[in-house]
Amino acid sequence: MRRSLSRWRLAGALLVMSITEAAAQSGGTLQPVQSTLTQLVQALTGPIATALATLAVIACGFFAWSGRLTWGIAGSVIFGIVLVFGSAQIVQFFQSAVGQ
Repeated sequence: MRRSLSRWRLAGALLVMSITEAAAQSGGTLQPVQSTLTQLVQALTGPIATALATLAVIACGFFAWSGRLTWGIAGSVIFGIVLVFGSAQIVQFFQSAVGQ
């Protein structure tokens, strides 16, 4: 049983190594995917997201004005806005933490 398990581990390690070599040799073939994802991130953090965040804050203001705003709703709106607009900095922080 132990020998069979080590063979599976060896096969898995060889598979991972062959995939990483193929990805390194592919060069710039992922450029269309990268540009599409970059455009998507720019669309989600650009003027549309700014307008939606402004509307969310305005809605929170109206809820507070009418006395129906709870701290949970306000915290969720603030946390969501922080995640949307701070996502690039959050990812860069974790990338620098692992050394990439």
